[in-house]
Amino acid sequence: MFRTITAVCAICSLCGVTQGEDLNDSVLGVGETQRVEAVGNEIDAAAKRIDEILESRWQQDSIIPADTASDAEFCRRVFLDITGVAPPVSQLREFLDSHDPNKRVELIDTLLRSPKHASHMASRWIDILLPNDNQVAVRPDENVAALHRWLQEQFLVNKPYDHLVGGFLTAGGAGNEGPAIFYTSHELKPERIASATSRIFMGIQLQCAQCHDHPLGQWTQEDFWQYAAFFGQLQQRDSRMGGGMVVEDRSGGEVTFPETERVMLPRYPGVKTLPEDDPSENRRRQLTIWMASRDNPFFARAAANRVWGHLFGRGLVDPVDDMDVDNPASHPELLQYLADFLIEQRFDLRDLYAAIGRTKAYGRTSAAPMGEIPPPDSFAIMNVKTLTPAQYFDSMQQNVFRRSVVIASDLSSPDRGQRQQFISRMEATEASPRDYPHGVVQALGLLNGPEVTQATQPASGALLLAMQAPFFTEAQRIETLFLAVLSRRPTDAEAKRFAEYLSSSKDSESREAALGDLLWVLLNTAECTVCP
Repeated sequence: MFRTITAVCAICSLCGVTQGEDLNDSVLGVGETQRVEAVGNEIDAAAKRIDEILESRWQQDSIIPADTASDAEFCRRVFLDITGVAPPVSQLREFLDSHDPNKRVELIDTLLRSPKHASHMASRWIDILLPNDNQVAVRPDENVAALHRWLQEQFLVNKPYDHLVGGFLTAGGAGNEGPAIFYTSHELKPERIASATSRIFMGIQLQCAQCHDHPLGQWTQEDFWQYAAFFGQLQQRDSRMGGGMVVEDRSGGEVTFPETERVMLPRYPGVKTLPEDDPSENRRRQLTIWMASRDNPFFARAAANRVWGHLFGRGLVDPVDDMDVDNPASHPELLQYLADFLIEQRFDLRDLYAAIGRTKAYGRTSAAPMGEIPPPDSFAIMNVKTLTPAQYFDSMQQNVFRRSVVIASDLSSPDRGQRQQFISRMEATEASPRDYPHGVVQALGLLNGPEVTQATQPASGALLLAMQAPFFTEAQRIETLFLAVLSRRPTDAEAKRFAEYLSSSKDSESREAALGDLLWVLLNTAECTVCP
């Protein structure tokens, strides 16, 4: 009985009857609709200017850009970049079959307003903010889950980025709730917090000068400890109200220069003059005011560079958190333009994502053109990004693995344990989204893992069970396999080869097993593990 219900649910998904969220599940209020219309022209103008800057460089360097991506490639890219999950089969079919000339823009805008985007952004920022041993994908920590929920709420209401960062810099209260977890995860040590906040929010590697002056860079040891002084007032104490430990600022609290008794007064990075220091003033609040001001030359550039790196697989400055003078931007004019646009849009990250997503550059294929391949930092060809283990699992859970068409990206899901086991098994050490992380151990995990084994068995695989319905033709079954796993329809050659393999089966039972074999092949292709 359960298997029958499962098959019916899956068939509904494959045929276009979806449960839960679909492309139009975010209904805009009147005020939001008016705002979208008001900023639409600015976003289009920004996209045009971005392309102009890039194309000018290509012409100067005699670079021939790649062609425009196919609808299938673009749809997979946008879903994975914006929601962290490959497109559901029904929505992919709808997009591929649509003749609306504006469908790419509408897809981007709709997904940016979706709860899945908020959840994906929360997961990305968990990995950025917390030390590796605290990452939610690896450690099932309820404290980290609480931070994920807080972040998800901020992205869902589209909180301006400067306000979001301010929430972290001034966070207090329960040390196991919301943004205060950022401080407890760094043990409230000023030097650790200084290293993390300067790198994450300003893209500068101050920690390189923690022990001595950087031999090649612009930062001195004094720069580091003067910035760390902003966090010297932090303390953690028992709330005495049964609520556990509380993060707060004390009126005093000094940071001293290593191996000396010299008290370090707080100073903003790159600023020669010291802010007025009143021990009774909250130094973190002072830092927050400066952080998002125009007096800070790093903040907007670092944010813009991080968004660009998210969508293109590499930053205009790469790595994205190493924006020192000895690592210049590949396109300085473009980076400054993006930073200025973000400021003009009052640090609205959705607007920046939308502007970059509407560019011709973002819409180009990752397939190498004939002749000389454009260099990766030219952005004349899309950089292929490797899926994270979480992206792979969630995409396959949605389209292949599960007995339900509604995925559970929520950290409170009963499937969370299975998800974490898979991620831990597949976790790699490479930090760059362009690095292919699947070595021997990860490959064997895919080939022989319980998820793939179950999915490719006709009696247990949700996708295979759905395709046993009598109204599916062989061609439709093959097409559905490709849409579910690779987010595209098969080429004529692929369809012919798969059809020949199925036709060699002697009976319906062996044909179902053969379909499982074909699914196994697709699940273990390199194409399945990348965002094109």
